[in-house]
Amino acid sequence: AERAGAPFPRTLSDASGATQVIPRPPQRIVSQTLGTDEMLLTLCEPERLVALSALVDDASYSNATAQAQAIKGRAKASAEQILQFQPDMIFVASYSRAELLTLLTAARAPVFRFGFFDRLEDIKLNIRIVGYILGADEPAEALVQQMEQALARVQASIPPHRPPVHVMFYGLSGYTGGAHTTFDDMVQAVGAVNVAAMHGIQGFRKVNSEQLLQWHPEVIVTSAHPDAQDDTRRQLLQHPAVAVTPAGKRQRIIVIPTHHFVTVTHHIVQGIAQLARELYQPEPRT
Repeated sequence: AERAGAPFPRTLSDASGATQVIPRPPQRIVSQTLGTDEMLLTLCEPERLVALSALVDDASYSNATAQAQAIKGRAKASAEQILQFQPDMIFVASYSRAELLTLLTAARAPVFRFGFFDRLEDIKLNIRIVGYILGADEPAEALVQQMEQALARVQASIPPHRPPVHVMFYGLSGYTGGAHTTFDDMVQAVGAVNVAAMHGIQGFRKVNSEQLLQWHPEVIVTSAHPDAQDDTRRQLLQHPAVAVTPAGKRQRIIVIPTHHFVTVTHHIVQGIAQLARELYQPEPRT
């Protein structure tokens, strides 16, 4: 188990159940996931990062495009290419390709695999784990505290004594987010009710128009890339089932930028702050 402030070598278990012994603070780190890119760029000196994921440069998803420019290397899906960086720590995720993980393990490369990204508590734990591996316990704890302070500010901004708003995530592809998702935690953080979770949906699932009508969402939340937000909102308002929900009738559609919605790092608090702002602003006149 990780213990902040423990001397090196440090030992901890990853999502695969493998026990990792970290002899010293790693100095040649390869990150194969956008989530670890974003955490490392906040917690780690750039000279210790030899490669980040290719997705870190895509502003549609990444919250760290500017910081990432200082790191020249990019880790692709090839174990051979990753090993050429001579890393002393490789960060991967449970969703990384099984073949890649097998090849890296066979090469006795130092790999740490993250497994849980579904809740705000998972994000906080992952920040602390990255800090523990880096020997950056205090910066990691400070980052978690910044998250918690931002969430406290959001909760302090919620109007008191009003019934919880019934909200629903609905994408143009027909998916919603139920319990055990970061979206559900976002909704709870702003004092609202996730109608999909209330009706037993777990994870991200496709729903039909009948369910959309039966659940009566007062506000629909969706995500889109920054240059597609207006178009996404317009398309949802034109959706026949959306149009007759309370959300559609009142034009209560909140579009969160994709990079603030899908992030599995501390940047999610920006999406939560936007959700609170738009949820509790005066309704538009119709």
